[in-house]
Amino acid sequence: MNLDDVRAFVAVVDTGSVGKAARCLNLTQPAISRRVQRLEETLGITLLDRESKPARATRAGESAYRRCIALLRAAEALARDSRSTIAAGPLRVGLTLALSEAVLASAIEAVRDLCPAVSLRLVADRSAVLRRQVADGQLDAAVVAERPERPLDTAHATPLGTERVLVVVPTDSPLPDRIAVADLAGQRWVINPDGCGFRAQLDRALADRGAPVEVVAETWGAGLQLALIARGIGIGLIPERLLVGSSWRESVRVVTVDDFAPALTAWMVTGGPLGPFDTAIAAIADTVRAFLAEDAVGEGHPGEQSRQATVAGV
Repeated sequence: MNLDDVRAFVAVVDTGSVGKAARCLNLTQPAISRRVQRLEETLGITLLDRESKPARATRAGESAYRRCIALLRAAEALARDSRSTIAAGPLRVGLTLALSEAVLASAIEAVRDLCPAVSLRLVADRSAVLRRQVADGQLDAAVVAERPERPLDTAHATPLGTERVLVVVPTDSPLPDRIAVADLAGQRWVINPDGCGFRAQLDRALADRGAPVEVVAETWGAGLQLALIARGIGIGLIPERLLVGSSWRESVRVVTVDDFAPALTAWMVTGGPLGPFDTAIAAIADTVRAFLAEDAVGEGHPGEQSRQATVAGV
């Protein structure tokens, strides 16, 4: 299999046309077409739907495209490793939305300080999306979140720490300081959109008691969630590590729910060894570990020690 043929096919799918792929690779359109055809002959499948505009991969081509991306990534890594042990060039890393607001800037600074030649490209998305992109070769690594009772394969993932959330209400909420999860039925929520692991745990907890999650506002982002909760729009699920230092801290109250303690474990997931880039990945992992270790709550329910804390978004 010729890597130039693979690059031509990937370029056509990425750009949506043979002409654009030719410009990207500094080749003629007939040369791109010949390379794609040669790859099709090598694999024995039709890779492109030539009736569609923009150009799209066939179903078999979509599967081949993901493998071609991984192949090119591996070839790039091999070339880098053979040239130098110093990390340099682009590094694509995903960060779960549950942690991105808190650690993204710190992660960039850590990599910049330790590996100044690395061009870090951080993207924030849902954990399921990030894991798929790592598997498909679109990302080199990703920090994802998973429920503690569902650990990932440690051959490809490293645990970084556990994040817990508190139920937070406006200071004048009629809810008492200590409740059961059944008391949350009928409450209106300011909460992350579907795809958030904490929200999924709340969905299950209330569904087990025959109650839906009544959503008044769906949004990512600490600032807006804080403002809405403080103004009495609804109640929320807030990570315990993000309680300190907010200007809203006097406008919210933490409620202890005896039979509901949602948590997510953060993992660093990679598609395989990254050679000299391992140092940069370790720097990002250490940034997340340090964040999750800050102000760690002692024994007992987290709400007991953060009764009047202010919150940020999940």
